[in-house]
Amino acid sequence: MKIKIGQLNIINKSETVLAGIVVTSLALASVAVVTAMGTANAADTAFKKKSPLIIGYSIQSAQDPYWHGYVSGIETEMKKYGFEKLLTQDSQASPQKQVSGSLALINSGISCLVVSPHEPNALSATITAAHKGNIPVVVGDVGAAGDYDAFVLSDNYQGGVLAAQFIEKGLAAKPGLQEVAVIALNPTTSVNAPRSDGFTNTVAKNPNIKIVANISGGQTLEGGFKAAQAILSANPKVAAIYTLNDSMAAGAQQAIQQAGRNPMSDPILVGFNGDKVALDLMKEKKLAADIAQSPYQQGVIAVDICWKLLNGETPTYSDVENEDRHGTARSDSGGGTSCWTCKLSKK
Repeated sequence: MKIKIGQLNIINKSETVLAGIVVTSLALASVAVVTAMGTANAADTAFKKKSPLIIGYSIQSAQDPYWHGYVSGIETEMKKYGFEKLLTQDSQASPQKQVSGSLALINSGISCLVVSPHEPNALSATITAAHKGNIPVVVGDVGAAGDYDAFVLSDNYQGGVLAAQFIEKGLAAKPGLQEVAVIALNPTTSVNAPRSDGFTNTVAKNPNIKIVANISGGQTLEGGFKAAQAILSANPKVAAIYTLNDSMAAGAQQAIQQAGRNPMSDPILVGFNGDKVALDLMKEKKLAADIAQSPYQQGVIAVDICWKLLNGETPTYSDVENEDRHGTARSDSGGGTSCWTCKLSKK
């Protein structure tokens, strides 16, 4: 039985923003009794605290700055409960390395395992090994499969929808059919499909917009640069580009400016993640908008759940929101900044 235990929403307060942060919702799901695939039930596992108290975190890819925020959130919150150490493992976007690395963490005396999977379907062996060692498994973002014990998830599909809505608004006054393009993540990355589908399904309803390209940027700055170059060359009339992470957005920005064009409007460039590189580009008027998540807050919540599971409790949250997430945008008049935040609240 999967229990939905929280949701976060951030609303753009400014209606006159050229460079704005558009933030997805954060959905939090906990598993009280797991019956997936008919395998061993996690509720039958008695989780045990080991001495010293250690958390293990298997990172999808340490090269992606998004996960640095996750690590920071874990490091901050673990002090609250007396965890003495955080052991991390970089999977380098490889399911094989993630499985072997996670098993190494399990054998290192950890009390709780947090995993941000590259491929959720590869989690089964890791979860089985963890439960044999009386270790709870908290899946941190991306996607989940198998008998995990809790799942902290960003609504990536809704992020794609928000990106589409921002671009639709930016192109609404332009006459004729508008061409837009998508720079995608690696096809095997779990969040690639929802981030892309949320966008494409939304713009498909708009008769004035046509997607002319959807190619992978390899999740890197260099890949985003090359993908944007290819898009601009093959589609010189492209009016907007949506990139599915901020590293690729930074690369696309360089390609756009190298071509003598403006990433604020020609084409409108939108990123995804809320990484520092994107916030800096927005302040410099080199990125029109960004879909921002809060990996830091997710890391905090993951540790809270670890502690509850280790104490035999069922995690329960209601409308968990991020107190520390700030977005800054320059107004269309150029006369200052608008800032909005998401604060902790419960209904």
